[in-house]
Amino acid sequence: MSYEESYVGQLRKLVGSRMLLTPGVRALIRDEHGRVLFIRRSDNGKWGMPAGGIELRETVIEALRREVKEETGLEVVSATLVAIYSGGRYTFKSAYGDSYQGLVFAFSVDEWSGELKRQTDETTDARFLDRSDHPEVYGQYREFLDDLSNFAGEVIIK
Repeated sequence: MSYEESYVGQLRKLVGSRMLLTPGVRALIRDEHGRVLFIRRSDNGKWGMPAGGIELRETVIEALRREVKEETGLEVVSATLVAIYSGGRYTFKSAYGDSYQGLVFAFSVDEWSGELKRQTDETTDARFLDRSDHPEVYGQYREFLDDLSNFAGEVIIK
């Protein structure tokens, strides 16, 4: 789905660059060696985890599965909600220069299947990396890695 066809893209046509609250998902995926999957986004060239917005009529888990499939080619079999991030400190500029405040449901993918695609319409690279080898990523992804290290089974709400 193109940005223009997406829920946020349709809202942008109506409200311009005004701040929007946008619900989204984020996936932390590990391989059998415990390395974390990072993708390089095609829209801004930055490294991050598979993530994206929730579309109308879509459940949170459906959005997670769709975003992971679109950006990596992998299928999410099962996942655990680790954290919900919200509030003013989660305010960002999109690759299109528009402001938004995220409401992010961050998951650890417990089981996945398929073969990783290094490039998709939304990514220019994808790799499993050791924690010490992580590329320069947004602070929000570093925060999620730290929160996951402290995760004891109760959803972290920030």
